[in-house]
Amino acid sequence: MVKISNIQLNNFRNFTNYKIKFDSKLNILFGKNGCGKTNIIEGISLVAKGKGIRNANISNLIKKGEYNFFIKNNLKIQNNIHEIDIFTEQKNDKLKKIIKINGDESKDSLDFLNKSISFLTFLPEMERLFQASPSYRRNFIDRLIFSSRTNYNALVNKYKKLLLERIKILQNNSIDYDWLNNIEREISTIGIEIYNLRYSQLCSLNSNINILKKGHKFKFNFELLIKDHFFDKNLTFEKYLSILKDSRNFDRQFGGTKIGPHKSDIIAIVDNNFDATLLSTGQQKTIVLMILLSQCNYLVNFKKINPILLFDEIGSHLDSINRELLLDMINRFEIQFFLTGTDKNIFSFVSTNAQFYNI
Repeated sequence: MVKISNIQLNNFRNFTNYKIKFDSKLNILFGKNGCGKTNIIEGISLVAKGKGIRNANISNLIKKGEYNFFIKNNLKIQNNIHEIDIFTEQKNDKLKKIIKINGDESKDSLDFLNKSISFLTFLPEMERLFQASPSYRRNFIDRLIFSSRTNYNALVNKYKKLLLERIKILQNNSIDYDWLNNIEREISTIGIEIYNLRYSQLCSLNSNINILKKGHKFKFNFELLIKDHFFDKNLTFEKYLSILKDSRNFDRQFGGTKIGPHKSDIIAIVDNNFDATLLSTGQQKTIVLMILLSQCNYLVNFKKINPILLFDEIGSHLDSINRELLLDMINRFEIQFFLTGTDKNIFSFVSTNAQFYNI
């Protein structure tokens, strides 16, 4: 069990010095647009690897006119309280995020933290998930994979670097074919691994939605699929490598790599009948909440991971169906929630056990 007990934000976004304590279950932050609600949950999200829920450049997190930010919070893991310090530091002419656990920034301490904490997020733009770009949907699924496999981002980043290296080699006047062959072998190995992890993630989501049907009357059914002319679940290393080699001339000419998981799309077929792109904004939000409910069930009941949920501006398009889904998550799982919205009354449907904060 992992819980954020409090947070202190110094020179972070719009905050000069701000402290707030949290409830161990349900925290609702409300206030006018621009007051800093999202900044607070962004600060919370920085406890994990990466750049936080908005994937912002580190320099943009620092309050205007200042040189660095400092975030301090207490993280309860099992029955132990750990002090977490997050701050910026200039290293090799580059601004970096530094995390210390109980004053220690060793690899062992960071590995312990990364294995202990998991976030699931909802952002306002997810309401149009199936009308967004394929890259946005890939990132959405990749975040879910990351919630149970903390080394996944490193795998994806390595894959992207290999693609860039390959195209540089192809467009060089003198091609080093030994190096190119090595790069393409690595791309094939990692590409298949990413494909398989995404496929497994979608299968898990579909399976857990079916499990949850027994105790929940969903408005409609859906199935998540990978849309990719190249991928199938039996894709072999040899086939991948062969097609990479065959596409060298094409890729050299157009400056990219025409096959691989960076070209995939994630689609949802509703009631075995039509694509989710035809749904209204509120209905797309329903599917996103169903996906997050499914992932919660998988993490809690199959992986023994208790995620922290960060739901930003969740109040819009919150009809009776979406309220029911949100309540189901809150009541079903013993995990910590952070919800933001512009008006306290938006959350009148939740139990009186919620802790409200006027930001």
